[in-house]
Amino acid sequence: MPPGHDTDPPSHDNDPHIAVASAAQAGRHPDADALAAEHEQAAVRAHGRGSEEALHWTEVRADLAMLAGDPVRSCQAWLAVAGARLAAGQAPGAVAVEAAVDRAHHQWGQVHDPAAARELGLALAELRGLVPGRRKGALDHVRRQLGQLESQPLTS
Repeated sequence: MPPGHDTDPPSHDNDPHIAVASAAQAGRHPDADALAAEHEQAAVRAHGRGSEEALHWTEVRADLAMLAGDPVRSCQAWLAVAGARLAAGQAPGAVAVEAAVDRAHHQWGQVHDPAAARELGLALAELRGLVPGRRKGALDHVRRQLGQLESQPLTS
């Protein structure tokens, strides 16, 4: 066997990402999320909530929520990732922190329910204050959108 090829190629048996992706591609979004959640919890137990392993699976779940058309859940997950990275001592300018906040911001823009958008927007504005990102005006954008949301009636 050539050097560096002493392991089997990824399969459903040894790479959980394949099973998760297969379920998502088949439109079985709850199954995909449940599988990812199992791996996330296992990573939390083995390595801790703020570990790269656990955060990776939270990121996978954020992407799965986006694929399932659930921007609220995706935004919440990206906000959690950003918060966990900051709490673990990562710098606000770290690529992974900025990426999580940028993704949360993008997903927030897809939220149509005014109440959910307000709630998530407040958390996003707080994070944007710490992590302005590389796109100029991101915090101002959140503040403007929140101002517009304040003028909309709440739906129940």
